[in-house]
This record gives sequence, structure tokens and C-alpha cells, in this order.
Amino acid sequence: MLFRISWRNIWRNKSRTFVIITAIALGLWGGIFSTAFMNGMTEQQIYSSIHTETGHIQINAKGFLLNYDMLQYIPNADSMAVSIERDPAVAAVSPRIQMMAMASTASSSTGVMINAVEIDKQKKVSDLHKSVIKGTYFEDDRSNPIVIGQQLADKLHANIHSRIVMTLQTLENEITYAAFTVVGIYRTHNSDFDRQQVFVRRKDLQSLISFPEHAASLITVLLNKTDDSKEVTARLKKQYPSLEVQDWQQLSPMTQVMSGTIKQFSLIFVGIILIALAFGIINTMLMAVLDRTREIGMLLSIGMSPSKVFRMIMLETILLSLTGAAAGVMVSVFTIMYFNHAGIDLSMLGEGANALGYSTMVYPSLGFEFYLQLAALVIFIAMIAGIFPAVRALKMNPSEAIRGE
Repeated sequence: MLFRISWRNIWRNKSRTFVIITAIALGLWGGIFSTAFMNGMTEQQIYSSIHTETGHIQINAKGFLLNYDMLQYIPNADSMAVSIERDPAVAAVSPRIQMMAMASTASSSTGVMINAVEIDKQKKVSDLHKSVIKGTYFEDDRSNPIVIGQQLADKLHANIHSRIVMTLQTLENEITYAAFTVVGIYRTHNSDFDRQQVFVRRKDLQSLISFPEHAASLITVLLNKTDDSKEVTARLKKQYPSLEVQDWQQLSPMTQVMSGTIKQFSLIFVGIILIALAFGIINTMLMAVLDRTREIGMLLSIGMSPSKVFRMIMLETILLSLTGAAAGVMVSVFTIMYFNHAGIDLSMLGEGANALGYSTMVYPSLGFEFYLQLAALVIFIAMIAGIFPAVRALKMNPSEAIRGE
């Protein structure tokens, strides 16, 4: 009965109710969509980082990542890869040789990181082959082919079929030179990655630097589910205690920190919006109480307990807030679903976004748990907002209220 009365009461002044519901809906829509936008950017950055740069897990000799010392390698990398791939949680495994080198053309030179990979295996752990914008991903049957990033190509003034001379150091600490032919140019979401990372065939580099045949600098592991990263990492650490095993969160700590920070910031941001809207709710409910002074006085005089009057005003405030919140959430869900499919093009900010490691196409997304947290937050704010109007109603003197004084 109290619920029905409260619901009817909030619609007595339809114009006022509609205005405050619209304000709540628009405020929440702005907050929710902004949160989904930032969450989409972060999720895409994490996905791109895993499927282009690090994989879910990376295994290397202890100390290798400190200065990329070639002598710190995994001697039995190929047999390890076969063993790791038997794990049901593992999707693919790819060993590779990684080393620093100097890349030179007739017009420029710069330091790069060479990644010598098994082409077929690397395609399973990395989406880099999908980012090739010129040429092919090692489909051109040439001697010493190389795939480079667009940023590096611009810096070296190189194009497809250009020759790049690599200055390399062998395992015997001797300097050697080799000419590579550019067969593909890629472009990813990360301009720093495109500027530094080059890819060659593993067999080509092995022969140039006298690297052991079945050895590798590191092993990249891609899992079926990102959520299994910690569990599989723990298993591999027990299996290979002499090696360094790290998951993507350890390899890209800033990405993980950014993800957690954005989630916390999102709730704070929406909370600030709700607090601002709470003052509008308080004003609306206070006006509703003052407009019904006679009615509330009559209810008190005929025996309705003050606690019921208090609950009625509180319930009206919560219903008003939840109605506005439901409208805002519905609009937000449809908006997020549309842009999650169509994407938001930030090509105008392309260079700035890529410099920070973000893609120029953003697909907003939001988890169900956020809506649960939002519902709890809306109810809490509504209860706080309803206290002042409810207390104001209880302070009325029934006889004076009936007379309209």
C-alpha cells in the first residue's frame, strides 16, 4: 500500500517529476557512456598489448631482459615449446630470438630490436600479420626478408623492396653485417613499437650470429582465456624454476595499473554526478513536501505514525531516483551497444593516441558488475537525499498543517 501511494505521489506534478527524471537520466548517461568509453580504450590497449607485443606469458633466461644479453638464452626452447603447448589452457607457443641491432639505409640509421621468429608459430601468438599495410608478412620469397613498422620506415626513408643493412653482434662478440630486404610494413596502435621492433625469420638470424639451432631468447605463450594467466604462470614457474616466467601484467605493469585506475575513477566520476543530482532531488522532494503540507498534516492527525510518513517520503525519493536511473541506464545500454559495434573513430587524434599506446578506433564496453555497483550507489544517494525532506515533513505540527499555516 505504501509503495502504491508513494508511486502515485511522485506523479502528482508531472512536469516537475519529468524534469528531475530527465536530469538524472542525462547525468547518468553522460557518466556511464564516459566510463564505457574509457573502459573500451583500456580493454583494447590490453588486447593489443597481449596479441601484438607480449602474449599472455613470456619465458626467458633470468637476467635477459636487463640488457638483452644474447648469452642469456634458453638452450632447449623448441622442446619446451612443445611441452608447454600440451597444456589445455594454452592456445599457442612461439620461441624467438631477440637482440639489439643498428639498422641503416643510405639516408639514415637507428637502433632497433630484432625479433627472429618462426613465421607459422608467430602468427598463432600475434596478430601483427593483420597489421601489415604494405607488402606481405614474409610471403615474398626473398633472401633475408624483413618486416618493419611504418614509423621506422619513415625514419629510415625505406619502402617495400628497400634494403636495410643490420649491424649485428655474434655470440663470439664479433661484429657482422647483413642486408635485409623489406617485404612488409606494418602499423599498430603503438607508435613506439612500430619505431623499434623489426621482424625477420629465425633461421636467417641464427646463421648470421651463430645462434644454437634449437635455442631461443624467449618463449611467448598465448592462452585461451586471459583470466587463466596467473594460474598458468604459477604452474610454469614450478615447472621451470631456473627461468624467468612473467605474465602480461608483469610485462606491461602500466597497462594493468591504468585499467584498475580507470575502473576506480569511473565510479568516483559517476558518484560525483549523482551527488550533484542529489541536490536537485532534495529540492524537488522538499517542494513536494511543502505542496502537500495539508495532506501530510491530515495523515498525521488521523493516526498515521511519523515513521510511516518518514518511510513514505524516503520511498518517493528512492522511486524518483530509480526511475531516472533506469531511464539513463536504458539509453546508455543502447548507446554503448551501438558504438561497441560501430566504433568511435579518433583518427583526428591519431598521433597523440598512438604515442600513448591507444588505438584510434575505440569500442565502448561496460561489464554487468558496474551496473550492479551503480544501482547500489543510486539507492544510497537517494536515501541520503531523502532524509532532509522526510525530516522536514515530520517537523510539521498537524493542527497547523491542516489550517495551511
